[in-house]
Amino acid sequence: MGWALIYGRLIRAVPGGRRGGVWYHAEPEVGVSDLALDKICETLRANPLFSHLEGPDRERVARMAHVVELDAGESLFFEGQPVEHTHVVAAGLVRVYQVGPKGGRRLVLHMAAPPESIGEIAALSERRFYPVTAEAAMPSLVVKIPLEGIARMMDERPHFTRVILRSISERQFELLMLLRRVAFFEVQSRLAQYLLDRHAAEGPGFPLPTNPELAAVVGTVSEIVSRTLNRMHKRGWIRLSGRRVWIENEAVLIVVAKG
Repeated sequence: MGWALIYGRLIRAVPGGRRGGVWYHAEPEVGVSDLALDKICETLRANPLFSHLEGPDRERVARMAHVVELDAGESLFFEGQPVEHTHVVAAGLVRVYQVGPKGGRRLVLHMAAPPESIGEIAALSERRFYPVTAEAAMPSLVVKIPLEGIARMMDERPHFTRVILRSISERQFELLMLLRRVAFFEVQSRLAQYLLDRHAAEGPGFPLPTNPELAAVVGTVSEIVSRTLNRMHKRGWIRLSGRRVWIENEAVLIVVAKG
């Protein structure tokens, strides 16, 4: 059986109590905090921002942190909310998005999976407000690290600051690529690229988000996503089973993705 962190406590998955479709049983109080600290350190060690820290520094950050559990659709923070934490996804998937001026359409900027971080850009901004909203796309666990702890590490560890700047540069590149895809490529091309990226990251039979979520990611509406997926399936480019996808003709998808 596996482990999970629930509100800062280490929980062992065994027959006992049901939580979000998974069986969990809380371990006795003795030694739980040390085990939880180890799991937080393990999450930070896998994250690009914190992997470069020495063991004692990483443990120091972990001792500042706490873990929150989010249900699907539950918000981690909202656009305009004061920045108080940097976040690292420990389990699940977190959607980062902005809402249009009229409040109707979402633009999904990033889907953060373990062990990615969220909010490190806002942590460096003098405005000190989140420019985006983040919510769980599925049941998720997120490590929250106080902003003052990040600032202290940046002052004391120049290399840590360089890593954060590199992360910001990479995120900026992602946003530029998103803008390019929406401006210059048709929905079919954007969807093909999304499927290729997910296949490369997760392998055959990867799960799809709902059509509205997928529409937000590729910049369209759910009806067009549904029609495009069905068309790809009928042409033999992909195979669909429920919400899982197998790529059957990768060469064609690559050509389609290029527009």
